[in-house]
This record gives sequence, structure tokens and C-alpha cells, in this order.
Amino acid sequence: MKLRVFSTLVVVLVFSLLAVSARAGTISLGTAEPYAVIAQTLVSNVTTFGDTVITGNVGISPSGSCTGFIPVACGSASAGTINGTLNINNGASASALFDAEAAETALLGTVIPAPINETGTDLGSLSPLAPGIYYFTTDAQLTGALTLAAGGNLSPVWIFEMSSKLTTASNSSVTVTDTTGGAGAAAAGVYWVVGSQAILGSDTLFLGNILAETNISFLPGAQDTCGRAFADTSVTFAGDNPAAQGGMPNVVSDTCTQSPSGFSGGSGGATPEPGTLALFSSGLLAMVFLAFRKSRVSPLI
Repeated sequence: MKLRVFSTLVVVLVFSLLAVSARAGTISLGTAEPYAVIAQTLVSNVTTFGDTVITGNVGISPSGSCTGFIPVACGSASAGTINGTLNINNGASASALFDAEAAETALLGTVIPAPINETGTDLGSLSPLAPGIYYFTTDAQLTGALTLAAGGNLSPVWIFEMSSKLTTASNSSVTVTDTTGGAGAAAAGVYWVVGSQAILGSDTLFLGNILAETNISFLPGAQDTCGRAFADTSVTFAGDNPAAQGGMPNVVSDTCTQSPSGFSGGSGGATPEPGTLALFSSGLLAMVFLAFRKSRVSPLI
């Protein structure tokens, strides 16, 4: 009986720590962390009025190509801009792809807190949405504005899982609010794990790391100002909206510096400060120890 009580308390401790770990956004992107775009076969951008701006590295592996960007390797002298390192079919891109797929597996395996089924619900109708795991057994649609409310959480995490496609309507948006400490202070993480393709509609203002099984398409003017676009096949950009010089360009930025929401994504969020986690762990361990001692002397056992 004593052992059973002690074992039960240890299990509670372990799951409590796992819950803290999951909510703290400990999903690691590994070598994929400095990348804004990763694809296996193609990263493409229109060459006429395609003022696409990618801030972060671009990786293509194992046998892909790049078109419509200024680097010579992408075949264009005047189109989109890559503010980062371009790795095509080399060891660095292969490593980044491997780690991105490992992160996707880890995200799909996250079960704390309990995932919530939102199948058939438009994401835009969920605002304000607290940190958590939300899944769709079919396609997912975003129409209008989705507000992710951190509620003062120091490291809020949102994981969205869809078995098939993610589509956003034109002029849709995702923003993060209620972060502690103002702009850039929250170590937040927003992840979109997509079973097939993700299509960001025209002028969509998006946030978060998209990990798609097939391709990611940015329609004219669509922007992911604080996140990444990782796809197993291709990532394509349609360019400006309107289709003219000076129109609203496509944007992907892993730095979050262009986000007006105060969201700071980094590599998926930071763990609590060591002192905070240690204090929490010590407190739980002390509770376990005291409960065990009590069980040894209690006349009921």
C-alpha cells in the first residue's frame, strides 16, 4: 500500500512536469530553427511583380530547385529577396529537413493539454482562443480574424492539427494578444501541422510555423510575418497584390520583427526560467516526500 501511494504520487509528479514542459513550448526545430522556408522539391516565386521577401534561411532537399529569387542559384536577377542563407541539395538542407520532420512528429505526439476537436468549425469563430492543442479530422478554414489570447502566459503555445488542408480566406488574419511584458516579451509558439496543403488567401496576415505534408501556397499579398513555411513538396509565392510594383508583397519572416502583435516565436518558444522550473519541481518533490512519510506512520495503512 505504501509503495502504491508513493508510485501514484510519482506518476502525478511526472505528468505535472510533462504538462509544464508541453505548455512551455519545448518543441525544438533543431537545425531547422534559422530557416524560414524548407521544401523538398521547389521554392518558387513569380518574376513579374514578385517582390516576395523571405527573412531567414531557405533550404531545398534532397533534389529540388529554386526559381524567381535574386540569387543566381534561383535563376533571377530581379525578383524576390532572400535575407538569409540559401542551401540547395546539400548537407545543411538535408539536416534542416530531417529536423523539421522530427519536429512535426513531436508536435503530433503532444497530448498535454488534452487536444480539442474543432472539426467543422471555422477558425475565425474561435476568437479569442486560449493556448492549447486543437485538431480537425478534415479540412480547416480560417475566415476573418483569429485572435490567440495568451492570457498573460509567459510561454503560450498553440498547436493546430488538420488531417487534410488548411485554407484562409482573403484578408484573414491571425494575431497574438495578452502577452506578458509587451512586444517581444512572450516566448510564444504557434504551430500548424497540415496533412496535405496549406493555402494562404490573398492579403492574409498570418502567424506561426506551418508544417505541411505537400505544399504551401502564398496567394498575392499573403504574409506570414512571424513563423516559417516547411513543406514536404513545394512552397510557392504568387507575388504582389495588386500585381504592380509597390503592391503588398508576400512575406515569410522567422524573426517576428515585422509582427505588430508583440508575438515572439523563436524556435517554438522558451522553457520557463531554470529557477522557475526548479522551484516548481522542488515543491512537487517535497509534497511527494511528505506524503510518503505520512503514509508510513499513518494508522490507516
